[in-house]
Amino acid sequence: MDSPQTQSPVQPVKSLLYWRKSKVNGAATVPVILSLDPSGVLSMQNAELRTIFALPVSHASVRFTSWGTMVVQAHGQQHDIVGVGASMSPSPSRAQLAELGTASGGNSGNDSNLGRLGSAGAAMSAADGIGAAAGVAGGVAMEYAYYRGLEAIKAWQETLPLAGATVKKSSMEAMKYFTLAVIAALAIALVAGLLIR
Repeated sequence: MDSPQTQSPVQPVKSLLYWRKSKVNGAATVPVILSLDPSGVLSMQNAELRTIFALPVSHASVRFTSWGTMVVQAHGQQHDIVGVGASMSPSPSRAQLAELGTASGGNSGNDSNLGRLGSAGAAMSAADGIGAAAGVAGGVAMEYAYYRGLEAIKAWQETLPLAGATVKKSSMEAMKYFTLAVIAALAIALVAGLLIR
């Protein structure tokens, strides 16, 4: 574990991220707002802006995985938080969008990307049924969405130890190898599709 490093004052952060409540049910990966306020309280709110957890950041234990998941232990419960939703994830609520629109100061994280595709699955479904070229375009859009979300998670990995949380960091490089495999598979599919004609 990396030891917490306390600095004052706490830099406020507010991000639109996704809470993966189930590892198998994509619809259970839901948009949340993760916040760190100037007083040092780390909190997470759901679509109705109800608080899922709130605790002093110095009491938070956070682990980052090689795939870019932020695992927060809060009040004896584990919360898996990712930067991009699943194909069946609901869109952010109007209340969440309004809350992020009123964020002032600090790092707003992922909220600056609200115009992007909200999930990798949305990128893929947008290209569904258009053929090999669309598959390549969908794959690129999926990668873009993933990396935008990953940047928000990486920002939290840097912010939380400075605010006093106990953090286990990760290089989050597992996706590089997966990306190379996806690109290779898409290229093979494109070439095969062109040769079959």
